[in-house]
Amino acid sequence: MPKAPRFLASVVAALHRDLRFAPAKTKLRQMDAAEELIGRIRPELLYPMDFVVYRVTGYRPDTDAFDATVVGRALIRDLGVFVQTLSAEIDLPVDRGAGRAIPLDEVAGRLGVARRTLQRRRSRGLVLHWVRDEAGGRYLACFPDALDRFLEGVGTTVREAVPWRRVQDDERQDIVQQAQVMHDETGCSLDAAAVTIAARTGRARSTVRRVLRAHDRQAVQPTFGEHGPLTNRDARLCARAQAMGIPLARCGERFGKSVPAIHRAMLRERVARLESLPLRWIELPILGRVDADEVLLETPLVRSGLPGPDHVIDVVNVVSTPSTTDRERLVAAGHRLVARAANALAGLPGQPTARDVDAIETDLAWTGRIRSALVMEGLPAALQACEHWLGRPVRSLPRDGVMAFLFQCLQVTWDVVEGLEPKLADRLEARCVAAVDRTLATRTPPDPGRAAARHAVGELQTSWPIRELVAWSWLEPRSTWVARVDRLDATDRELISRRWGLDGRRPHRIAELAEADGSTATAAQRRVHAIEIRLRMNR
Repeated sequence: MPKAPRFLASVVAALHRDLRFAPAKTKLRQMDAAEELIGRIRPELLYPMDFVVYRVTGYRPDTDAFDATVVGRALIRDLGVFVQTLSAEIDLPVDRGAGRAIPLDEVAGRLGVARRTLQRRRSRGLVLHWVRDEAGGRYLACFPDALDRFLEGVGTTVREAVPWRRVQDDERQDIVQQAQVMHDETGCSLDAAAVTIAARTGRARSTVRRVLRAHDRQAVQPTFGEHGPLTNRDARLCARAQAMGIPLARCGERFGKSVPAIHRAMLRERVARLESLPLRWIELPILGRVDADEVLLETPLVRSGLPGPDHVIDVVNVVSTPSTTDRERLVAAGHRLVARAANALAGLPGQPTARDVDAIETDLAWTGRIRSALVMEGLPAALQACEHWLGRPVRSLPRDGVMAFLFQCLQVTWDVVEGLEPKLADRLEARCVAAVDRTLATRTPPDPGRAAARHAVGELQTSWPIRELVAWSWLEPRSTWVARVDRLDATDRELISRRWGLDGRRPHRIAELAEADGSTATAAQRRVHAIEIRLRMNR
């Protein structure tokens, strides 16, 4: 089953998100209510979000939670996605009171249009459902009443769609020649040429653009020399260049794009990387409370004293201090931050803002600090399990062996912390010991008769390997950069410490830094970026 498209309106996205754990009966009821609402929406009007929520759920929400209004055209499209997505989450029978569902290919055949053309009509009110037939197969279909309602609303426009036909070689050559003449005479862009040629030939602009771009990619001397849409690989290249202090205008010259277009591509790439993360958390009753952030995230325990990129761990002095109650709060706060980041990520629009993406990234970085504090709690027990297996203290091994056991214990303890429930926080040490025992069970202990190594003071210290522990390593600074922070003046050091979460503090969003300094988010971002360049390039 294909992945459903994103919602354009936050109100519909929130409605779908609230139904994640709802029973099928509730999903079916709201699905039918949304389908009925689609037939009443006029594309050109604005609709308040409380109207939408009330018509779909029967409840009137707090109007500060979502967009104030949503235009009807976007609402029709989103409600159609809402209905189709919910139908995929329940076993919708092929035969309901509205009649037997018609497969999409059969609908397209009746109307004399391509399946792709029919799919595009969903944004205009054609409601489709995923149904399950008697044999257990699932397919996309349209119920007769939904099809009749759509045809009554749009008239015959769906039947007037131009049948699809392949671009032949002679037509392709004619399009290219027309574009070359237009470019030579007027210097127009590829898109401008595509608009004119499409009107002359009766082809879609997207078809003409594809022909011209394919020609330019293969030609020795391209007509337009335009790069086409920026890919995620292009965006990563621009991000690396920016991190090295290269102006994005230089990237714009290379790709033939404006700086705002590059910024948008970089934001989309950041979202794509976030969406690839295996975000895991445990649903807790407290996470559903309105004051969950205040209860879990406003205490000094989760805002200070946290191991960050500047933390140094010494195998000789690994100790555990916080109480079981503190552990429970840390565990719950970690799950809250991951859940908040995942929900915000699911609700992002097609073109997100830098503020929204930064909030998600900062929550994940904060999660890493909290889980690091819990790992420090379980690490002594994990190292002790290694010593039982070795038959000697870990620190008696050569430094390479000590570091190998340390990093293995850190990774094993991190995995335990990720899946830990608050009520089982007092079992952290026992779980770490069991996990280490399982890891070492298939290995052969080294010879216990080997002489113990002697280490100088500080030889068994190492930087906290946060980048190796978290799944979002690109959000964490490298230890080499962090070591240079002391070179900064007091003001810059304070700013970068708050941003990265140094000195035991939590990471801060760009918006929080701007508010604290009385500046704008753009100014704060530029200042932080300038400092980061100096640290990365060792200037």
